[in-house]
Amino acid sequence: MKVLLITIALILVGYSYLLALPAANQPQSVAFYQPDAFSVIAHGNGRALMPGNTLEAGVHALAVGADILELDIHLTADNHLVVRHDDIIDTTTNGAGVIAEMTLAAIQQYDVGFHEIDYPGLVGPDGIVVPTLESLFQQLPESRFLIELKPENTDAADRLCSLITQYALAKQVVVASFHSSVLRYFRTTCPSVPTSLGQTEVISLLALSVLGLTHLYESPGVSVQLPWQYGGVTFLTASLVDILQDLNLKVEVWTVNDPVIMRELIKMGVDGVITDRPDILKQLTLL
Repeated sequence: MKVLLITIALILVGYSYLLALPAANQPQSVAFYQPDAFSVIAHGNGRALMPGNTLEAGVHALAVGADILELDIHLTADNHLVVRHDDIIDTTTNGAGVIAEMTLAAIQQYDVGFHEIDYPGLVGPDGIVVPTLESLFQQLPESRFLIELKPENTDAADRLCSLITQYALAKQVVVASFHSSVLRYFRTTCPSVPTSLGQTEVISLLALSVLGLTHLYESPGVSVQLPWQYGGVTFLTASLVDILQDLNLKVEVWTVNDPVIMRELIKMGVDGVITDRPDILKQLTLL
C-alpha cells in the first residue's frame, strides 16, 4: 500500500508539473482561411451532385456555393497527379487498372461516372474523364483546394509541391493526408504550403486533450479534420471544438450529408463541414 501511495503521489506531482509548463507555440493564421468564416467544403468536389473528383464536379460545386474543393490525388506511372479517391479506376469508370501502373493517356480513355458505388442513381454527362490536378489549377485558378495526398510514398508529395509552386497557389491550398510521415516530409520540402494534421498527430492531440494538456501541443498543421461519428459513436463535442480552436486550429468535420447534423455542427461553432452536398450546406448557412 505504501508503494502504491508513493507512486500516486509521484504521478500527481509530475502531472502538476506538466500543467504548469508554459504553452507551446501555436500555428499562425494562414491566408487560406478567411477570419471567422464558416467554410462549405465540397467532398470529392461535391460527389453527390456530379461524378466525384472531376473538374465538372468542381465547377458545379463552386456554382452552388462551395467555398473549398476537397479532393484526393494519386500519381500515374508517367508522373501526372490525377484527382481520384481510389488507387484503381475500376470503381467509378468503365475501365480497370491501378493508377500507379497506368499512364495518364490510358486512364483518360475511360469515362468517369460509368457506375457509382455510393450514388448509383447519379449519371453524369458522357465524356467526363479522370482529371489531372493541373487541369483544376488551370481552370479554377481563384479557388481554394483541400488536397488529400493518398499515396504513402513521397513521389506524389514532390510532384504536388512542384505544381503548387508552378501555379503560385501556396495561399490557396491546404494539404492533408492520413499518413503523418508523408505530411512531415511535405512540410520539409514545401514549407510555404500549410497542412492539416495527420492521423497519428490527431491521436496524440486527442490524448493530450483527455489529460487536459493540450497547451503542450505544438501543432505542425493549421487545421484538423475529424469525423462527426466514429464506429457509430458521436465523436465531436462542443468542448473539444473549443479546445482545438484555442490552439488556433481550424476544425473541419467529415463527411456530413444530413441537414440536421449540419445545423448542429454550425451551431457548435466548427469552422467547416466537408459534405457531398455543398448545395444543402450552403443554404443552411444563409438561414
